[in-house]
Amino acid sequence: MESHSFKNLDWRRASTSQYTESEVDSNSEYFSVMDSESAAWVLNTNTQKDDNWDDWDGEEEQESMKCLFCPSIFDSASKVFDHCSKTHKFDFVKTRQQQKLDFYQCIRMINYIRKQVINNPDFGISQPFNISGSEKFLTEDQYLAPALEEDGLLYAFEDLDLEDDQAIEETGDKEDIPVSTDLERELLSRLRQAQNHIQMIEGQFKDYQEMVRKTFLDEASLQQIREDGLSVQNSPSMAEHKDDNNYYFNSYAQNDIHEQMLKDTVRTEGYRDFIYDNKDVFKDKVVLDIGCGTGILSMFAARAGAKKVISVDNSVIIEKARANVKENGLDGIITLLQGRIEEITLPVPEVDIIISEWMGYFLLFEAMLDSVLVARDRWLTPGGILAPSQTRILIAGIEDENVKNDRHAFWDDVYGFKMSAMKESVVNEAIVDFIDASTIITDTATVKDLPLQTITIPELDFINSFKLTATKKGTIYALVGWFDTWFTRDGHDVPLEQVGGIAGSDTFFTTGPHGQDTHWKQTTFVLDKPIEVEEGTYIEGSFNCHKSVENPRELECEIQYSINGSPDLIVQSFHLE
Repeated sequence: MESHSFKNLDWRRASTSQYTESEVDSNSEYFSVMDSESAAWVLNTNTQKDDNWDDWDGEEEQESMKCLFCPSIFDSASKVFDHCSKTHKFDFVKTRQQQKLDFYQCIRMINYIRKQVINNPDFGISQPFNISGSEKFLTEDQYLAPALEEDGLLYAFEDLDLEDDQAIEETGDKEDIPVSTDLERELLSRLRQAQNHIQMIEGQFKDYQEMVRKTFLDEASLQQIREDGLSVQNSPSMAEHKDDNNYYFNSYAQNDIHEQMLKDTVRTEGYRDFIYDNKDVFKDKVVLDIGCGTGILSMFAARAGAKKVISVDNSVIIEKARANVKENGLDGIITLLQGRIEEITLPVPEVDIIISEWMGYFLLFEAMLDSVLVARDRWLTPGGILAPSQTRILIAGIEDENVKNDRHAFWDDVYGFKMSAMKESVVNEAIVDFIDASTIITDTATVKDLPLQTITIPELDFINSFKLTATKKGTIYALVGWFDTWFTRDGHDVPLEQVGGIAGSDTFFTTGPHGQDTHWKQTTFVLDKPIEVEEGTYIEGSFNCHKSVENPRELECEIQYSINGSPDLIVQSFHLE
């Protein structure tokens, strides 16, 4: 397979179809794996203008590139690979040549390494990485997707072959143009490159359009595109493909969400009490605050005596946090960094304490805990503290007919009309709302215990058994879920029996219906068929919870259960978004 230069390719622009005809053609092999809507956009690019060449060069010059194995940052691909060769004993250029890797295989290899490092920070460090050329990942298309946002290395490594003057000279036009200075020679060389590039574009783009037609679109689709002047980049379906991470971080850029969280006294005072009640633990320590938001937890830690606090957030809210820190005279202690924790470089080799308010609906919604665990494995000193240190997901059965009627029965009579089709999506949606504690008619069951000092990222997707026993006669219309949270001074395990608001000597809070309301509310799973129970009736089964394939910040849950040991198994799936 012939390789093409990705010198000017920005992955964010590629994902939102912001490329002009010239850019698409010069990167045709990348765009050949696009979906049908992106393909439709390609076929309309002849109406677009290509007037951003100067901007591209400027962007490229400012690009920073991260080492494949460690947090080190460099300003060129050659420096990255030189560092990898000398420090990590992995010679990218030599490996590429010896194994005869094509462009796609190089992309896959880079993304494969990055994903391994995200999951295991010691990857390629404790033992040098090498390949034989027959590895399965070299053919798997999942590794064509960037593992890191804005990974400059993905479109810069190809330029290594063109960095010598001889290669540049050979690409130029042979016309004899007189030059007299080094600057003129340089300008002429660049002019020849541009001329050659334009000629290549003119000759190849029609062929590429034909390939797109044959691969992705039928004639009817093409005619519709021609008639409607379809603008794919503005279509709803293209919006669905926008970076979920960008959407997530942007959602935390506004004041409203932070005001809501700060006014949640259970949440905020839980963290404050742990920090202030354990000032001896925080005194002279280095603290890392992940997802710092307004900076409130960082300022608690600084006031508690921390020697240094490093506050990290990928949202632009960090600019307001910086102002808050300065306004309170804590800028000498708190250092604020904007970026993803998986990619950022800290100014210290390790930290003593990690604090983070990472919890989402039903605890794991938004998948922020993954980032906290990456930071734990990378920077937390042995014996260091995570705050919180343990969380637990619990469920119970509720007798509240309204949770079913409000969402389901409503569609049976909408101003005199039946709309049963509307129930199809509603029945599988988990509902986030407050539940009256008096409606609970079973005991509680823990479906997931998370000892945060030791749990791993793969363990966050789980299938666990549960058993609920009815405490009185009634009808169970839904299962309700919530989470409890503990802060310990030394990270010790909290006994499984320590539930239901019993905190012992540890700082504790619950988001359950028996406690004070929080912004997390509770998560309700409405049963398709209500369960009639007597006191002592038991419901036994399994609870499966994992990240959504389409958007890993959302959750997919499946509940399987039987009643009183019956062989008849009932299965129901739910989506939390």
